[in-house]
Amino acid sequence: MDERIVPASEIEVLKSEGVEAFRRGDYQSAEDAFQRALAHFEHAGDTAGRAEMQVNLGVLAIQRGDYVGAERLLLEALEAFRRLGRRSEEAQVLGNLGSMYERRGQAGRASKYYRQAAAIFEELGERENARVTLAALTRLQVTHHRWLESLFTYERMLAAGQRLTFKQRIFRWLFRIMSRLMRV
Repeated sequence: MDERIVPASEIEVLKSEGVEAFRRGDYQSAEDAFQRALAHFEHAGDTAGRAEMQVNLGVLAIQRGDYVGAERLLLEALEAFRRLGRRSEEAQVLGNLGSMYERRGQAGRASKYYRQAAAIFEELGERENARVTLAALTRLQVTHHRWLESLFTYERMLAAGQRLTFKQRIFRWLFRIMSRLMRV
C-alpha cells in the first residue's frame, strides 16, 4: 500500500465513487472504493473517517445479506462515534442497526435501536431524521401487529414532521380525541 498521506480531496472522490456505485447497484465497485478510503483513513489515524467508512461498508453488507459482517462493522462504528461524542452519527448508526435487525426478523432488537436513534435525533432537533426513523419504527410495529404502539409512534412521527398533509392533520386530531377518551 502507498505509505503517503492521501489528500482529503482524493478520499472524497473515493467516497463519492463508492456512493454512486452503491446507488447503481454495483456493490463490488462500491466496496472497493469504500475499502480504499477506509485504508487511507486508518493510515492517517482518522477515527471519524474510519467509522464513516465502516458504516458505508456495514450498509453494503446489509444489502448483501451479510448480517454478521454488517453487525460487526456497525457496532465498531457506533463505539467510535460514541467515543468522539458525534451524536448525530451515533443515531444514524443506531438506525442502521435497527434496519439490519428488522431484516433479520429480530423485531424487538430493531425496535430498541430505532427508539434510541429517534430519541437522539429529537434531542438534537434533527426533525427529518427523527421523522424517517419513527416512520420505520411505525412500519415495524404495524408489521408485527403492535397496533396501539404504532398509533402512538405514528403520532410522534407526525409531531416531528415539518408540514402535515390534510389526512395527517385529520389523523392527528382523531388520535388526540382518542387519547383523551382513553384517559377518562
